[in-house]
Amino acid sequence: MMRSLPDDLRAEAEERGRELIREEMTLQALRKQLALTQEGMAQRLDIRQANISKVEKRTDMLISTLRDYIEAMGGTLELVAHLPGRPPITLDGFTDAPLLKD
Repeated sequence: MMRSLPDDLRAEAEERGRELIREEMTLQALRKQLALTQEGMAQRLDIRQANISKVEKRTDMLISTLRDYIEAMGGTLELVAHLPGRPPITLDGFTDAPLLKD
C-alpha cells in the first residue's frame, strides 16, 4: 500500500512513523537497543543498579537526571518547546543537579 502512494505522501507517512516510534521509546528500551545493561549504566553513572531500575520506571524526573542518563549512553539531551505559531525553541540553562546517589 505504501508503494502506491506518491513519493511526497510516502515520505510524510514514513517520517510520522519514525516520530511515533521515537515518542514511544522508553529509557529501558533505549538502553537495551544500545546493548547496555543496568549494571553497565550504574557503573557509568557511579550509582547502584537498583537506582537505574528506579530511574527507568519513573514517569516524572529532574531534567538533570534524564540528561545524565542520556549522556551516560553517549547521547545528548535537548529540551524543545513547541508553541502555537512559533518555530520550535530549544530551552537551555538548567542546573546540573546530581543523579540519585546511594
